[in-house]
Amino acid sequence: MNTHNAKRKSNILPLHIDTTSFTERQSKSNTYSSFWRRANKRQLPVLILLTMLFFSLFLNFIQHNQKASQAPDLIYNSHDPLPPIPLTENSHAIIIAGHAIYTGAPTPDDIYKEDNWVLEPYQKRGRQINTFIEHIQKGIDLLRHDLKAVLIFSGGETRPNAGPRSESLSYWQIARILLDSNTELSAEEKSRLSERMITEEYARDSFENMLFSICRFSEMLGNYPTKITVVGFEFKRKRFEDLHRHAIQYPLESFHYIGIDPKIEDPAREEGELLNSYKPFEKDLYGCHGILKQKRIIRNPFRRRHAYAASCPVLAPLINYCPSNNALYKGPLPWTSAP
Repeated sequence: MNTHNAKRKSNILPLHIDTTSFTERQSKSNTYSSFWRRANKRQLPVLILLTMLFFSLFLNFIQHNQKASQAPDLIYNSHDPLPPIPLTENSHAIIIAGHAIYTGAPTPDDIYKEDNWVLEPYQKRGRQINTFIEHIQKGIDLLRHDLKAVLIFSGGETRPNAGPRSESLSYWQIARILLDSNTELSAEEKSRLSERMITEEYARDSFENMLFSICRFSEMLGNYPTKITVVGFEFKRKRFEDLHRHAIQYPLESFHYIGIDPKIEDPAREEGELLNSYKPFEKDLYGCHGILKQKRIIRNPFRRRHAYAASCPVLAPLINYCPSNNALYKGPLPWTSAP
C-alpha cells in the first residue's frame, strides 16, 4: 500500500506556470501606458487648444444666429419710437448740395458778407457766395411752384473751423432768411414752405449729396422720389448727370439738373472740375477708393457716421457697395426693376 502510494507520488510532476505570456502582456501594457503618458504630455496642449477653438466656433455660430434673428431689435430701439411721417403726398425731391458753412447773423445783409462764411481759398473774393444764395433761392422758387416737391439741403459738418455746424443747416437757415425777407409771401405761405424744407447732414461729397438725400427723402416721406431735380453749378452738370445718376441707375427721364455758375469768369474752374472731381469719379463711381475716400475722411473732422443703411434698408447694399473694379451696381433699387 505504501509502496503503491509512493509510486503514485513519484509520478506527479511539479506544477509549472508559464509566466512568459503574462509578463509579455504586462510589459506591453506598461509600454502602451508609457507611450500614452508621453503622448498625452506632448498632445494635451494641442487637444486643449482644439477643444477651445471648437467651443469658440460653436458659441460664435449661436451668437450669429441670435443676432440675425434679433437684427431689427438691435437696429431700432423699440423704446424710442419716431413720430408719424410728416410728408406723405410728395414725390419730387429738389436737392441742393452745400459748399460752405454760414456762421453769421440771421439777417439778409449779413449772408452776403464773406467774413460770415467758412470758405475755401478758391471760394473767396466774391467768387461763389452770391451763387450759393442763388442756388438756395432757385430751390425755394421750385418749391413754391410744385406742391408735390420737398427741398433737401445736403451737406455734413465738413469744416473744423466752423465747429459742429453742417453745410445743410447753414443753407436751411439762409433759406429761412430769404423767406422771412420776402414781402410777397404771407406768414402762412412761409410756414407751409418751411414745412417742406429738410436737411441731410452727413454727405461729404457730391455722390453722397445725391444718394443720402434720396434716403433722407424716404425717412421723411416713407417712399422714394419719382422725380429728382438737382440745383448746382453748371460746370458740375456732367458729374451729376453722367456719373452720379448713372452710378445709382436713376432714370434719366426723371432726373433734371439746373446749373447756375458764378458771374465771375474763371478759366481754371472747368479744368479743376475735370481733374479733381470728374476724372476721379469716372474711375471710382462710388468714391470709396484712393483720393475720393481720403477726401471723405478729411471732410469728416467730427467723426460723424450716418445710419441710412438701417433707415433705408432697401438702399443698404448700394450704400455699402464698393467694387474693386469700378463695376456698376446691378442690384434691385426702388426706381428700377430687379435684374
